[in-house]
Amino acid sequence: MTADPPNRRTAWPSDLEARRAHGLAEVARIAPVLKAGVLEAQERGYLTDTAVEALRDSGVLGIMTPDDLGGNEVDPVTAFLIVEALGRIDPSTAWTSTILLEGAGQLATQLHADVAEKLFGKRLPLKAGSLKPGNAERVDGGYRLSGRWDFVSGIHHADWVSAAFLVEVDGETQRRSALIPTSEVTILDAWQVLGMKATGSTAFTLEDCFVPDDLTFNPMSGARRTDTRLARLGMVPYVLQMHSGMVLGAARRALDEIRDMAPNKRRGSRINIGISNALSEESWFQREFGELDARVRAARAFAIETNQEVHERLVAGEPMDLELHDKMQTASSLAGKTANDAIVRCFRFAGAEAIREGHVLGRLLRDINTVLAHGVLGEVGFEMHSEFVLGLQTPETRRMI
Repeated sequence: MTADPPNRRTAWPSDLEARRAHGLAEVARIAPVLKAGVLEAQERGYLTDTAVEALRDSGVLGIMTPDDLGGNEVDPVTAFLIVEALGRIDPSTAWTSTILLEGAGQLATQLHADVAEKLFGKRLPLKAGSLKPGNAERVDGGYRLSGRWDFVSGIHHADWVSAAFLVEVDGETQRRSALIPTSEVTILDAWQVLGMKATGSTAFTLEDCFVPDDLTFNPMSGARRTDTRLARLGMVPYVLQMHSGMVLGAARRALDEIRDMAPNKRRGSRINIGISNALSEESWFQREFGELDARVRAARAFAIETNQEVHERLVAGEPMDLELHDKMQTASSLAGKTANDAIVRCFRFAGAEAIREGHVLGRLLRDINTVLAHGVLGEVGFEMHSEFVLGLQTPETRRMI
């Protein structure tokens, strides 16, 4: 087992439990700033600069970056809990944060050490990117890229973007990513969507842009740096450990909202003669609300249990196996489906009040139905779980979402 790097630059505690408490306290500390910017971010299509600076200065965007590069790497359970807390504030904020902190961690572990040291020299660099391949031509010392790359969440806040392309290596087609300063790309106005409006997941274009070899990497392979635990996870588990927290945080926010509304919410009082019962007094509501609360708690417990297993595997220096990969994906898909069910029902409980522009339950409804279009949270994960349970899956045949 390789020891973790020394705690040279981070101000976060080194003890796991203390670091977890500190990270969650930082989210709570900046929560008023994040909440204050939600409506403006919805209008402009990406987070406010004030919100992003609060996230960066708090250290939250460094939780996937090794300590010796200015980050404050956390264990998978803590990563889940931090993203869950952000999701409870606002799904777009949680999504953008997750993309940017994953991007910083990728720069720290996928690049050669000397290149990473330069990029992280002054402050934590943020990266957004797209895995959709564009066009690249091999030239002396690197590649020339042209094309359009879509769904680049967080690009308005990123210092760097990664643009994917395909190359032939020993007769096999492989994916590569090229790093380009965001100032050198053309950001398009192409993010007019149903929900997750403030993620700024728009597109960018490049025209004959040269990228040297030392700023390219294979995003689907193991990291060049393997002396930190999370660097050994691999890309898909890297993402899976956190995204379930985002949607379960949003579900908990919806349940909190309807819980607070229920004592004063009377359905049908405009039509029926007399005063109807408060929603909280209706047995059908109590039954449904209680079940939704239990289901969200169960999905959350499954996600935390799974992330704890991942942590123990990494501490032991053991590789991820097919069973644990399957469990991570299943926990993520279950979180997505459970969150969707809870948010949809809470929206319906609220009646006409929730359809007004700017109401949090209407926003959550749009957000959850948008975010579930992303593969790692989709129901296809249940198909993959069935393949695993039925013995139809091997490491070679397992599909990648």
